[in-house]
Amino acid sequence: MILSRRKAHFYTVAILSGILPLVFFVGLLWRPSIPTVDETTDELFATANFSSQEDATSAIASETLSVNSVEVLAETSKSANGAIFLELEPTEALQFSNILVYWRAGESAPETVDEKAILLGQLSGSSRRRFPVSSAMQKQSGHLLFYSRGQNQAIGSTPLPSNLFP
Repeated sequence: MILSRRKAHFYTVAILSGILPLVFFVGLLWRPSIPTVDETTDELFATANFSSQEDATSAIASETLSVNSVEVLAETSKSANGAIFLELEPTEALQFSNILVYWRAGESAPETVDEKAILLGQLSGSSRRRFPVSSAMQKQSGHLLFYSRGQNQAIGSTPLPSNLFP
């Protein structure tokens, strides 16, 4: 390499090694502070049936259910406007992917999803989820069926205790 080019490269590298970290830290200081969770994200959580702190509910009853050797806390609650919700919270993370929760009326435990099963919603990990309770669920006995779309099979079913409803 030509000596004049070596000098130019040396000074360029020396200047850049001093200026680039300075520009990086100035960019960190001047970046805008954007909150990751605000009022607009409440709609997303409500759509996904996650319970929010603003929803004033009163607990009616709770029961621990066993699904495929995993305990699930089932709790019914009543909102301020009179709607009844079923809240499910696994005590440990569920090891199945894409779990859907169905309710089916009847005394016998369902083994598959059929046209009589009512989809309540999706359950994942160890998150607490809230599902609206229909009047049919309150009036007659039935079972909760946990179905994994990832494995394309029913994980298990458990009777929904009648003492959860007023």
